[in-house]
Amino acid sequence: MAFGLYVIPLLIDGIGLERFGMLSIAWMLVGYFGLLDMGLGRALTQKIAQRIGSNNTDNIKPLVWKTLGYIFLFGLVGASILAASAHWLVYDLLNLSENLQSETLQGIYWLALTIPFVIVSTGLFGVLEGQQHFGWTALIRAPLGILMFLAPFITMHYTDSLSWILASLFIVRFFIWMLLIVTTIKTLNPYSGWHLNKNEIKSLFVFGGWVSISNIISPLMVYFDRFYIGAVLSVAVVAFYTTPFDLLTKALIIPFALVGVMFATFATDWQSHQDKVIHQFKISILIISAFMLPFSVATFIFAEEGLTLWIGSEFASQSYLLVKWLSVGIFINAIAMIPFAFIQAIGKADITAKLHLIELPIYAALLWTLVENFGLIGAPMAWVIRVSIDTLILMILSLYLMNKFPIKFLNQDSLIESK
Repeated sequence: MAFGLYVIPLLIDGIGLERFGMLSIAWMLVGYFGLLDMGLGRALTQKIAQRIGSNNTDNIKPLVWKTLGYIFLFGLVGASILAASAHWLVYDLLNLSENLQSETLQGIYWLALTIPFVIVSTGLFGVLEGQQHFGWTALIRAPLGILMFLAPFITMHYTDSLSWILASLFIVRFFIWMLLIVTTIKTLNPYSGWHLNKNEIKSLFVFGGWVSISNIISPLMVYFDRFYIGAVLSVAVVAFYTTPFDLLTKALIIPFALVGVMFATFATDWQSHQDKVIHQFKISILIISAFMLPFSVATFIFAEEGLTLWIGSEFASQSYLLVKWLSVGIFINAIAMIPFAFIQAIGKADITAKLHLIELPIYAALLWTLVENFGLIGAPMAWVIRVSIDTLILMILSLYLMNKFPIKFLNQDSLIESK
C-alpha cells in the first residue's frame, strides 16, 4: 500500500491516464483469473486444515499435487479464453484510442500467458494456509504486492508501451510461482504416504465447484463496473474510479490476513470445538471493526485533501466524492469477510455461491440504473448498496448456522437441541 501511494502518481505521469487505466484493468484481470481454479485452492485449504485437525495427515502429498495438476489445466483453459477474446476486448468492447490498440492487444496476450502461473499460485497459497504456514505466505505475498507496482514502474523508464509493461507482470508472477513451488515442496516433506483416495478428489471438486461460483461472480461484481465505465464512458475515466478504489482495497490487508488465518482455524476446529469457533468469530468481527472504522471515517472526512496531496487538485476534484462512497463500502465489505469465511470453512460453500448467483443480476441492474442517472458517482453508490445487502445476509446466515448446533451464539449457557 505504501509503495502504491508513491508509485501510482508517477505511473500516471509517466505513461498517461489512458495507459494507466488499461494497466489498472490488467491488474484486475490478473487478480480475477487467479480465482478461476474451480475453487480447488480454497478446497485444498479446507481439506488440509480439516485433516490436520483430526490428526489424519497421511497421503496429503498426492492429494495436493494431483489437485494442483488439475488447477494448471484450468489455467490453460483460462489463458486460451483470454487470448481468444483479446481482439474483441481491444477493438470492440473497450473505448481505446487507435494508437493504443495494437500495443494493448499484445499486452493482453502477455496477460494470457500469465494466467496458468497465477492460478497455480493461488492453489499453492491454499496449501500453505491449510498447513497454517502463514509466515511463508507473508514472506511471499509482501514482495509480490510490491513487484506488481515496481515492475511497471521500472519498465516505464525504458518504454511506455503497454505490451512491455504488461509483460513485466508476467515476469513477476512466474518468479512468484517458482518460489511457491520450492516452498510447498519443503513444507510437505514431513508427510508420509502416496496413496490417492479418489473420493477425496471428488469431494474437493464438489466443494470447489461451489467455491468457484463465488470466486467467479464475487470479483465480477467488484470489477464489472470498470468494464462498464470503460465501455459506456471511456477508459480514461476509469482511472478516476479505479485509482482510489485499488488503493483503498489495499487497506484490507489486516482483514485479509485475519480471514486467511480464521478460515483455516474455523475448518480445523468446527467439528470438535464449536464454542471456540464462535468465540473467534465474534473476536474477529471486533478486530476488523476496530481497525477499519477509524480508517474509513478518516478517509471519508479527508477524501479531497488526501487526493490533492497524493495526485493533485485536478484529479481530486473528479474523484473525492467517489472516495467518500468507497470508504463506506470498504468498511462494510471488510466485516463481510468473516461470515463469508465461516460459512465456507464449515463446508457450506453452496450457500455463498447461491447468494452470489442471486445478487449478480440485481447488482447489474442497479449499476446500470445509477450510472445512467448519476454518471460516474453511480458506480460506487451501486457497489456500496450491494456490499451492504450482502453483509447483512451473510451475517444472518452465519448466526443461523451456529444456532443449528448444540451451542447458542447469543446465550451459550443454554443449549439448542441439534435437529
